[in-house]
Amino acid sequence: MSKILIAIFLGFLLFFGSIFLIPVNFIVSSILNNSNLDIEYSYLEGNIISGKILDLSYDKNFIGDFKYSSEFSLKDITLNFHSIDNNNIKGKAVKAFSDFNNTGSIVLRDLSVSRSLNTDLIKNIDIFLQINELEIKNSKCVDVDGDLRILSQDIKEELFGELLCLKENQISIELFNKRMKELGNIAISNSKARVNISTKAINDRRVQLLMDYISFTIDL
Repeated sequence: MSKILIAIFLGFLLFFGSIFLIPVNFIVSSILNNSNLDIEYSYLEGNIISGKILDLSYDKNFIGDFKYSSEFSLKDITLNFHSIDNNNIKGKAVKAFSDFNNTGSIVLRDLSVSRSLNTDLIKNIDIFLQINELEIKNSKCVDVDGDLRILSQDIKEELFGELLCLKENQISIELFNKRMKELGNIAISNSKARVNISTKAINDRRVQLLMDYISFTIDL
């Protein structure tokens, strides 16, 4: 999650650099050289209306390629962004003029992320994350409204849960089935999601004899 936020933050740097008619590459390179953010990219272009960045990565982990477009109001600026590769990420980042100087505060809206993956015990997992609104203050999650769904041919039925901000700057998700039986949890922190799924939700009964939970980690 935090890598996505950093990608959005970098998009704002591109955006505001273009407002002041400074070459985008120049302003972004200057900011990155004077920060401890391990952000890299292969190509970027943009202006006050739209732009794109290719091969964006953070801490040597590839994030993706993005396009953005801007909207203005009397109170804030909204950056609409979407991936232009296979990462299936899109949403809106809103920055209020009243909080313009605080780069660690931002509001995300209509953010959707989908991933497909396989583990040794669960195959063809589809994960769908939908965040209606996420408020970040001083680089910490303070309020979130959203949910996550997990589907797989090896899971008896769809699992879902609502997102919750924790004091440790984590996002927590308790997983339930449609009968509201708790069957797992997810903790999102430091660009990783730790997933625990109860073996009671798994079709293969042999797995239930070996363990209570199947656990795996996803790089976000």
